[in-house]
This record gives sequence, structure tokens and C-alpha cells, in this order.
Amino acid sequence: MTTFKSALAICGLSLREAADYLEVSYDTCKSWSQGRNAPPLGVWRDLARRYKQIEETGDRNSVDLDPETIPLRQLNNLQADDPDDPLSGHGPDIAGAMALLLALIDEDG
Repeated sequence: MTTFKSALAICGLSLREAADYLEVSYDTCKSWSQGRNAPPLGVWRDLARRYKQIEETGDRNSVDLDPETIPLRQLNNLQADDPDDPLSGHGPDIAGAMALLLALIDEDG
């Protein structure tokens, strides 16, 4: 798996969603994900900003999350979003997972 493809996964973007988000063609995104061509540094910066948004959203949501009081089935489907700048694609799912993991880390100290 290429670093670009891994970055898309942790940013919650499919190839098609990434192409839309990065404002490039699907074929360009596919080429980057397969390692045939390297994305420009600006693309990495765009993905870094998205990751930071997901991370901050997960962190904000983890503060109010008490895993002990939420049914396990609901823990498996958590979503977190930023009302001021909504996440696209699977961003809310990634942020929800981050919120849960951060809440559990905070709980364990």
C-alpha cells in the first residue's frame, strides 16, 4: 500500500471522494494511489489539513464521551462531526473512532 493510499484511508476518503476533495481527476488520484506518479506537496498539505480537522473533531468529541454508559452496539457506530466545517466522506466515522479511542486512553490515564 502506498503512503498516499494510507493517507486517504486515515482521512476517510475513497479514491473518488479524494479526487473531488483535491479537485483532480479520478485517474490522477488512482495513479498516485498506485505509486505510478507522486502527488505534489500541495496535495499532501491538503490531506494534512483534513487529518488535523478529523483529529481535532475526535479530540473535542472525546471529552464528552463516556464509553461506560454507551451500549456496545452504539460504540461500534460512533460518528463525530464539526458543525462549523462538516467532514465529507467517511470523515465523521474516522473522527468517531478517534473520539472513542481517545476517551478510552483518557479513562485509563
